Amino acid sequence: MRKGFTLLELLGIIILLGVIILIAVPSLIQSNKNAEINDKKEFDNIINSACLMYLQGHDDIKNDVLKTSPNTKVIKAKALIEEGYLKGTLKNPEGQTLEEEEGQITIKNTNGQITCTYSKE
Repeated sequence: MRKGFTLLELLGIIILLGVIILIAVPSLIQSNKNAEINDKKEFDNIINSACLMYLQGHDDIKNDVLKTSPNTKVIKAKALIEEGYLKGTLKNPEGQTLEEEEGQITIKNTNGQITCTYSKE
């Protein structure tokens, strides 16, 4: 009775594992990229929603932005946090909380369409 594997059997196993790795690694990398893209989109949606709710309670700022097109106005993210529209513990796609960085939100009016984007100062 023989013990162990032959060199040919070991070579076959190594080739099989190599093929599995060649298939698995690119799909894992792609799923990681997709997750990062989805995190960014979700963060942008949260910022936009909070900003639009903020504007509902601040007609003076909303009317100022709507006066002319294109028009922009910048507010501090801290203002939305202090008034409860955003949580300071919300993390941006880089992993920092909004409380950790001094960010700002740009409110833009393009032909009556208001959009809000977040950026670091």
